[in-house]
Amino acid sequence: MNKGFSTLLVVIILGTIITSLILYISTAGLWAIKSSIDNKNSMQVEQSANSCAELALEQMRENNSFTGTGSSSINNSLCNYEVFNNGGDGRTINVSASLGLIIKKIKITTNSFNPINVVLWQNVGDF
Repeated sequence: MNKGFSTLLVVIILGTIITSLILYISTAGLWAIKSSIDNKNSMQVEQSANSCAELALEQMRENNSFTGTGSSSINNSLCNYEVFNNGGDGRTINVSASLGLIIKKIKITTNSFNPINVVLWQNVGDF
């Protein structure tokens, strides 16, 4: 009777350890997949924000007196830009792109036209 009880106890302990390892590996795999998806979406939003910034610069190239807003949908993410006149040929462009809960913001400063001279292009937390 003791030998059977000892064997059953060892089987239960080993089964618990193996089950715990399987659950740990499965959970780690799911977190890795989620992280990969978040990373992909973050890169996609960054590309969309940069593309939207290029749209704003193109709008300024076509119309040197342009100030105002614009928006677009690029790579399934929404982006908005706003162009402010800093006086003379200087402009500030605020760009925001989002996909779900991921938001990327870029602030651009220019100081001339023909050609457009970008003085500052930086990712910001807020404008």
